[in-house]
Amino acid sequence: MNTDPLKTIHTNVGLLNILFTAGAGGTFLANMLGTSIIDPWNNEYSPTPPSKTFTATNEFTNPCSHIAMVWHPIDLINTSTVNELTNTNWINLIITPEEAKFTKVLHAVKRQNFAGVTKEDILYRLSKESNDEYNRMHKFQSHVVSMLAVNNNVLDVKFSDVFVDGNTDVILSMLNLIFNGHYHSIDVVKNIAKECMTKHDADIVMYNELSLAPEKWIDCLLAKI
Repeated sequence: MNTDPLKTIHTNVGLLNILFTAGAGGTFLANMLGTSIIDPWNNEYSPTPPSKTFTATNEFTNPCSHIAMVWHPIDLINTSTVNELTNTNWINLIITPEEAKFTKVLHAVKRQNFAGVTKEDILYRLSKESNDEYNRMHKFQSHVVSMLAVNNNVLDVKFSDVFVDGNTDVILSMLNLIFNGHYHSIDVVKNIAKECMTKHDADIVMYNELSLAPEKWIDCLLAKI
């Protein structure tokens, strides 16, 4: 699998990169962090889904990819690409095996901009039969991080610290990968914490709705595409 050359070029600039298992909210986090770096006085920023379909799945885009680039472990399956990266900043967003059961479901439905998405495809990705595929991606993240850590600056961050607890010290530590301890917009940090927890609460609602009536929910989603 070839890595997007624009991603590799961006990474070599040495800005912020977020590595996360699909469904774990890395794009939303990148959106919040990137905006806080560009506009450190905006302590009321709240991302907006770009369409009705994205709203239905509580999904977001990242307009600040030039500041905070997002990566899935599979993006770095090419070992030679990883070995070429040096002195760059990475946030390793970690999920537990139990959290992976939750994020796998989110990943199954947050694929609305993928070509050829069907009801059968989504239902398969929700099924137990797809567990192995997702678990391999989850485990592969650790392998990628072990390679990145050799020549790059990697900060391990727990998914729960950001999206469940809104830990401001953890969020501040992510920003200070770039600012070297000099980021002081605490109200912005508190806003990031609030928005991440709000997003997670909405994801839980969607997860519960899918658990009760997946086919009905998917029918409503696909009608909006």
